[in-house]
Amino acid sequence: MTKSAQFTLTAVLLAVSFFPSLTRAEDITMLGGEMTSSFTDRNAIQLPAPNVTDDETKNVQLSGFAVFHSLADKDEGLGPKFNNEACGSCHVNNGKGRADFKKDFFGSTMVIKVSLKVLLSDGSPQNVPNVGEQLQDHKVSGKKLFNVKLSTEKIYKKYPDGTVYVLHKPDLSFQIPGKNQKKIAYSLRMTPLVIGPGLIEAISEETVLAFSDPKDSDGDGISGRPQYIYDAKTGLKTLGRFGFKASHPSVEQQSAAAAFNDIGLSNSIFSDESSSAELSDEDLNKITVYQQLAGVPAARDQSDPTVMEGKDLFVEVGCDSCHKMTILTGTHTFSELSNQTIHPFTDLLLHNMGSGLADKRKEFEASGSEWRTTPLWGLGFSKNLSNVKARFLHDGRAKTIEEAILWHGGEASNARKKFKKLKKSKRKALLSFLNSL
Repeated sequence: MTKSAQFTLTAVLLAVSFFPSLTRAEDITMLGGEMTSSFTDRNAIQLPAPNVTDDETKNVQLSGFAVFHSLADKDEGLGPKFNNEACGSCHVNNGKGRADFKKDFFGSTMVIKVSLKVLLSDGSPQNVPNVGEQLQDHKVSGKKLFNVKLSTEKIYKKYPDGTVYVLHKPDLSFQIPGKNQKKIAYSLRMTPLVIGPGLIEAISEETVLAFSDPKDSDGDGISGRPQYIYDAKTGLKTLGRFGFKASHPSVEQQSAAAAFNDIGLSNSIFSDESSSAELSDEDLNKITVYQQLAGVPAARDQSDPTVMEGKDLFVEVGCDSCHKMTILTGTHTFSELSNQTIHPFTDLLLHNMGSGLADKRKEFEASGSEWRTTPLWGLGFSKNLSNVKARFLHDGRAKTIEEAILWHGGEASNARKKFKKLKKSKRKALLSFLNSL
């Protein structure tokens, strides 16, 4: 980036920081810029974005639908151990999956990441011998493994105005035969939405670093920092963007890792030493492009007075300190993703979210209590995708957006406190804004 371009970027970021009214006044209906779809159902995030006009590129994106949603079987490389049979079996209609482990369901829509407590020399999690990076809890034979059980503890609390609310704390148990589980760190993860990953990929590293303030030099209590991980193809250390702890740098690597760990499909990026590629490079490219160039849903009801009030409160409470409302993308291999003004509501940085959300499993530079800021675009739209009950946060503990806010701790403690002090009508207005995304 040239000095003049860097100066311009810094000036924009400072302007938004010191003059929040610039952010409040901006119309964010086009969440994905020119990638924003006019569809209001699942087609909005499955079909090519409206600015994808090249027929050949469109065909590649459309062909990725079948690869993403088709079920694998034993002959196609499924397993021998796995979590589910297809990308679309967890990401239902490209949305979220169930936040549970049901005995009467074939396949799990949640995963349990595991590792030894000591990281490898390069900072990466150390796989549990003969188990891997996560518990693949199903076998092709239909047998379920590890005796996974998930229950919930209810915690009752009150707002300052006396209104009672409930927090749901997950209680997870499992058994790994022959292993001392006291030496194992684990993390329960739910299925996230697949919205705008190509645009997330197109955000420049310089933009992310401009948001970073690891030593909290401005004293606002927010000290986000970038996650640096290793690119599995090049071996080079690079910025992490995808996953709840930003453990993958690209849509391709995230997809390849999911194919290998979730479905048991070896590929050219992730495989066992003895296995050949069961997911071809051609199909990996198809599901990568399918996600990169799919549309982004539009925000709704942005001229509604309650939603507008909620948008103001989002800034006043301090939610936008991490959930950055507006970002300009850089350049990308696909020109459709380049130089787009988008509203993803993330800074892609790691933030300490407090002990309440900590999982004690470190990943590269992220501690157990640090999580990448989850993009909020599509937050309310997700209910249009399927009849799967919406859940929130990395492990699906929160049954509502409101509960997700109330679980925020660490660097988000001040924002949570300000939210709790709002009058009930103002809390509802802020939630109306979040549901409009």
